[in-house]
Amino acid sequence: MNINNFIPILLEQRRGIVATSGNQQTRPVQVLRPSWRDMIKNYPNTSIDVSTLYTEIGNGLLDMLKQNSAWENTCAFRMSKGLNYSGFKLPFDNSKYRAKGAAGGVHKGDDKLNYWYRVRELAPYLSDHLGKPEIDIKLDKIEMPVNLRKKNNLTQTEWTQLWNSKKKVSQVEWSKINITKGIITFDVSGWSDASGHFTLWDGNHLIYPGGAEHDDSQSSKYYFHMLYPTKKKNGDLDFVQTNRIRIWELK
Repeated sequence: MNINNFIPILLEQRRGIVATSGNQQTRPVQVLRPSWRDMIKNYPNTSIDVSTLYTEIGNGLLDMLKQNSAWENTCAFRMSKGLNYSGFKLPFDNSKYRAKGAAGGVHKGDDKLNYWYRVRELAPYLSDHLGKPEIDIKLDKIEMPVNLRKKNNLTQTEWTQLWNSKKKVSQVEWSKINITKGIITFDVSGWSDASGHFTLWDGNHLIYPGGAEHDDSQSSKYYFHMLYPTKKKNGDLDFVQTNRIRIWELK
């Protein structure tokens, strides 16, 4: 097999490169993900507040925050910065991942790098370009019973029954989670302004949980088993809950 006859084929979904010569193919060579060392160094952790982060990214981002509090959600900006500065530069074109009729979703920083700011677009982009996650856990969504939706609060008995009905991460799954470092995403339903959260996971803690309760295993708002009641705009009682957890391991 003559190496000079190799024809590179980029498999975008799996980020693999296959060399072919005649009818023979080599095994896929996976495109490297950013390293853990680089990501943990470049990712803005909890010590970096929103004003500092937006000042660093620049190009009017801090002024946009002052004019509209909707810009307070920083998790996509943080992930974008970590990726961009760790050799995994994001493109400006996010049109493939935007919902029909949606616009924007990418902010150009003072550094001329692209910062995606919506989880619902950056999460599927990462899924396409990082390959299959090493950990993928689905926690089936539960519905608020019809007879409880008009209540203001749940009784302790009602809450306990509902809490116990929600699938949890198993001990076997935890044994793998605790030895894995990487990019973690949580698919969340019930929020009015976000569809999930992502950050880095070091095997024990979330590097940017967004609130201490989301990294506290004793809290019902701990991302790995998050479930708590909330009021919808129509006044009905509903749940905010984590429905899927994925981790892409970084070495």
